[in-house]
Order: sequence, then structure tokens, then C-alpha cells
Amino acid sequence: MCTRRTLDVGARVRGTLTHEGQQVKMFAVVRVVRLRVGMGLEFLDIDPGSNATLLTWIEYLCKAR
Repeated sequence: MCTRRTLDVGARVRGTLTHEGQQVKMFAVVRVVRLRVGMGLEFLDIDPGSNATLLTWIEYLCKAR
């Protein structure tokens, strides 16, 4: 049986997002939770290198639409 733990709005999380060998390390707070959809995070702390990587990912997604 597979169960998923859902974080509550307001929970603070420290984590690493990884995509195609690149990483974004961040500290964030959960702002939105939608079951079966996902959650929205507000980044509270992110280093300059991770910020640049994140902005590159967002730019790519905007162009892909």
C-alpha cells in the first residue's frame, strides 16, 4: 500500500529540487496545497547559484508553452 504525506499550509521545508543533473537547494514555506494537483512553495532562502538555475528552468517552461 502506498500512502503519501501531505504537508500543511504554513509548514517550512528544506529541500533540493533536481532536474537533468542540476540542483536547486532551498528553504521554503508551503503556501498552497491541492490534493492530486500539488503544492505551491514560497522560497524563503535560496543561494545565488540555485536562484540562477531556478530562473533558467522557469524561462524554459515559459518558452515550452
